[in-house]
Amino acid sequence: MELIPITSHRIEKIAESSCASQKSRKNLEINQKVEFTAVRSCSKRYELKCIVDKCGWNICLLVLRSCSISSCQKYRGVLFVVVSKDANNQIFPLCFGVADSENNEAYIWFFGEMRKAIQVRRELVFLSDRNQSIANGIRKVFPEAHHGICLYHFEKNLKQRHAKATLINLFQSAARSYKREDFNQLMSQLKSIDKKTYHYIMEEPPERWARSWFPRRRYDRLTTNMVESMNSVLLKGREMHILRMLDFTQEKLEEWFYERRKKANETFHRVSIWAEEEMTKKMDLACKMFVFNLDSMLFRINSEGIEFIVDLKKRTCDCVEFQLDELPCPHAIAAINKRYLQKSDYCSNWYSRETRLKTYEGHVNTVGDQKSWEIPQNVQSEITKPPDVEILQGRRQKKRHIPTTESSVPFKSTKCS
Repeated sequence: MELIPITSHRIEKIAESSCASQKSRKNLEINQKVEFTAVRSCSKRYELKCIVDKCGWNICLLVLRSCSISSCQKYRGVLFVVVSKDANNQIFPLCFGVADSENNEAYIWFFGEMRKAIQVRRELVFLSDRNQSIANGIRKVFPEAHHGICLYHFEKNLKQRHAKATLINLFQSAARSYKREDFNQLMSQLKSIDKKTYHYIMEEPPERWARSWFPRRRYDRLTTNMVESMNSVLLKGREMHILRMLDFTQEKLEEWFYERRKKANETFHRVSIWAEEEMTKKMDLACKMFVFNLDSMLFRINSEGIEFIVDLKKRTCDCVEFQLDELPCPHAIAAINKRYLQKSDYCSNWYSRETRLKTYEGHVNTVGDQKSWEIPQNVQSEITKPPDVEILQGRRQKKRHIPTTESSVPFKSTKCS
């Protein structure tokens, strides 16, 4: 525990020197450094921040989750994780925090430190489970942001209420539909089957969980799977002492930044590989459609007897998928092929190769060898006390208990004859 204040001071100094060199630049378009800082707000909370300004994660869809820390020492804690996605649809870690437990105070502190790092972002969206402390923290610190609900956790709540599979399928289809007309039709069917379940679902405004009603873009992100994947990556580190866990996380980010920067430089597509693959998947369906010109950039698309209007100039389609995902839908691809145009010209700039390169052009700062640190005497004499927690007996749990509602194996009841 005595190394915590010393390490924290060293990392803060590196971050300050990095920020000072950046502020001296007059025309700052891209932040050339990635700050990796551990900020100590009190004896119980630490934040690990990876800050990149005006880069690929600026899509501003932030997915957050918390997980317990099985530390090598006897004191427990909670790890907060916030991630986004890059141009290649890969996880982009943005912010980590360590607190004593999940509560309003901890989340308000965490989001407060996070706001200092990312400042105010246009069209900011948070996606999480229905944890009330998370909602309170976002409402307090990021009042301008929109807070969405993870569809998977919402579905879990329905299963806990013993909702039928038919209702869950209707709920999933309604939540994932792009058009509000389809949403209303599916929800009407659900209501006709079970009014209680319908009213329970509608207690949460559709603006928080339905794609067609979401006021901002979710970029096809409806669950918190990204954070679950990040938790799996950090599983080994979560069993370590807090400082070693921070080192483990830093080393993992160093590896990711290097590998992804290298792959981005070796790619010569105008958009990311993932975006190219997504459009390729839609090609078979697009080739089966009938395309009729209404203007040079306006088309009528007939798909299995249903007609859609595609405007390539405005980048819109009646199916709404083109607008919400900012990638050409099958109808738009059919129109693009009709004019022999490049599909990549109609993708959002967030999916471009240039954006991906900017995302990873920075480097993760390291603290260097401990022998070279210059630590003031007042920091060296500082004592960090362990948190006041009840030390439980027995072997510590490493994996969370999976409830029956999450099991892929259907529950079967048996009867004694």
